[in-house]
Amino acid sequence: MIAVVLVIAGVLAGGLPALITGISLALLLAITLAIYLSRSRIVVTPAEISARGLTFHRRRDRTLAASVLRATVVQPGAVSETIVVLDAGQQALLTINGALYAPSDLDRLVNHLGLPTGGSDKPITMVQLARQQPGTVSWAGRHPIAFPLLCALGFAVIAVVLGTIVAALTN
Repeated sequence: MIAVVLVIAGVLAGGLPALITGISLALLLAITLAIYLSRSRIVVTPAEISARGLTFHRRRDRTLAASVLRATVVQPGAVSETIVVLDAGQQALLTINGALYAPSDLDRLVNHLGLPTGGSDKPITMVQLARQQPGTVSWAGRHPIAFPLLCALGFAVIAVVLGTIVAALTN
């Protein structure tokens, strides 16, 4: 969103540095999203369950999996299903955000695992899921306001730095 705002501000202000910075950030975001969508996958083999994203590849021993928790999670701007594979001690082995996958694919995954399934009947927030099942939600999920604000701050800092560099190079 910051990149889009910078593009609009750059066009309105007529400033080349702001326009170049905004376009660069928008392209960076689009490229990152494309790579994320192309790399994201869940693989289940007889020996392991693995989930791959943009910056992570989590592999867990399938023999440790004892049950599956399914929850419809309300996140800012979206509602998606989250699947948590639990061990015998009810600790999270693997948490899968189902936003990138079709509901039928998630059903197929749960059926393929063949584990007892539980979960909430009604939609819940990430904070509620973290309270119900500790260890299933990342820091970003447990802090739905702080995380976007920190991201916005980071993008703003990047925008200022890139804008300063472009301004210095064009003058």
